[in-house]
Amino acid sequence: MNVEMNQSLKVIAVDLTPILPGGENGGAKIFVLELLVRLAAMEPQTQFILLTQAASHEELAVLDRSNMRRVMVVGATVSNSIRLRLQNLASRLLPHLPSRLRRIVSRMAYRLNSKLKQGGSGSLLRDMNVNLLFCPFTAPTFFELGTPIVCTIYDLQYKTYSEFFAAEDVAHREHTFLEACRKATVLTAISDYSRNSAIAHGKLDPKSIRTIYLRMAQRIVPEAPQDLDILDRFKLVPYRYLMYPANFWRHKNHEMLLTAFSMACHDGLAADIKLVCTGAPGERQEWLMKAAQAMDLGPRVIFPGYLPHVELGMLMGSCLGVVFPSLYEGFGLPVIEAMAAGVPVACSDRTSLPEVAADAAILFDPRVPTDISQAIISLAENAALRERLIQAGLQRANEFSDSTRMAHDYWELFQLAVRNKNRENLLTGIYSDSWASPCMNIQVAPAKDLATLEIEFSAPEFLPHPKVTIEAYCGSEVIEKSFEIQAGNHGVLSLPLTQQGGVYELRFSPVFVPAICGMGDDNRELAVMVCRCVACDGDKKYVALYPEQAVA
Repeated sequence: MNVEMNQSLKVIAVDLTPILPGGENGGAKIFVLELLVRLAAMEPQTQFILLTQAASHEELAVLDRSNMRRVMVVGATVSNSIRLRLQNLASRLLPHLPSRLRRIVSRMAYRLNSKLKQGGSGSLLRDMNVNLLFCPFTAPTFFELGTPIVCTIYDLQYKTYSEFFAAEDVAHREHTFLEACRKATVLTAISDYSRNSAIAHGKLDPKSIRTIYLRMAQRIVPEAPQDLDILDRFKLVPYRYLMYPANFWRHKNHEMLLTAFSMACHDGLAADIKLVCTGAPGERQEWLMKAAQAMDLGPRVIFPGYLPHVELGMLMGSCLGVVFPSLYEGFGLPVIEAMAAGVPVACSDRTSLPEVAADAAILFDPRVPTDISQAIISLAENAALRERLIQAGLQRANEFSDSTRMAHDYWELFQLAVRNKNRENLLTGIYSDSWASPCMNIQVAPAKDLATLEIEFSAPEFLPHPKVTIEAYCGSEVIEKSFEIQAGNHGVLSLPLTQQGGVYELRFSPVFVPAICGMGDDNRELAVMVCRCVACDGDKKYVALYPEQAVA
């Protein structure tokens, strides 16, 4: 390992404030906890500071180590009271507002929520001597200028199935994603499908985001024979039940699974075969239980609730097969976990699932109940097919089983982020189509002959306001207060450089959202267009920072 790079990663802060108690975060929480355990073991000389909220602070004590500690940065007042009041107010107001006003109010609520989390402090990371901020739940809430950030993108489901989310949730997810695109030094996605979606919707430079798979196939595979009392608890017989391990979110498509299971029962599925649907309890689970009763499936469909991974592993290891009819997945971890346990899988052919399952599963259209029903019958009755799927699944799971490799991939990404932030010329806050976001950051590497930083802007005539004002900062010092560009004009902003280089922040006002202004469906906040950015010496010889070296 490069000693100099290790020294530059002495302290890493990890934002765990989005974590909720229990299983509400789904597979993302499972992945993050596993990754952190691996990172702490792999890099004992690095201190990991876990930023937590009151609701989950004690639960995360399992992560405490000599080089990993928790710091509660969001107290009970913010996490349980003020934020809930904001959510309740938004849920009452937003559905009744015109779409344009709804977007404006949503952005304001998002920013207020971020400020409440930060507690008014703009130097939390600097006070802790943090070298890098890792945001495994995407949102760069604790962003500080000069600190490199790595954000993980899971999916953009709200783009495809906005009807599955409340208006305030769509707004929150949209702003979280766009803020990550704007502020992250480097992004990572959990599948190529998610990466390609992020590039398309965020208008990202493909070089600014890379795929790191969830290599956790062995997470629930028991290392030794287990006590199967859990089967007696739910009146289950080994290998006479199918499983769907998933929370009861709408995109998980439980309604269609119940319909398909009912069809399979009517088409001759053995009467003793049951369906087990695990997941965190709630209103959706209650509704589905009533639906199963109404379909005369009551005794054959079991809802155990949220299970610890040991019990989940016991249930999965003794099931006849896993049926996974999800409409949307950023990865689909339970599919790989089932394969690693030697369990045959039938799953949806949508989004990332074909990428993950490949030819080791029965693929079906999750919108067609007859397709799902046929897959259920095939899993239950075709012994030769089951054996082929088991063997293919074990081989496929082996490709996703090395969680240490996953941790190494993240560590390399952390190194890249620090290298980009500390040693190279770097621009963030510029989209791939040259539009600047409300805040643009420019890092200039040390160079002895460079004296001036020049940025040329273009303000198109169609801007919804007559001019754009730019404020420039170096650290906390204002070095340009009111540089203006009139709509329809170009302008060149010149800023002084020193031999030590520097990090500059440009703030633009006003900005606009094309979708709100009737200019299409682009929900990004845009300022002006960036034509070029160069660092010059006294003879006007220059180093081009943009467009040659820009990142989104």
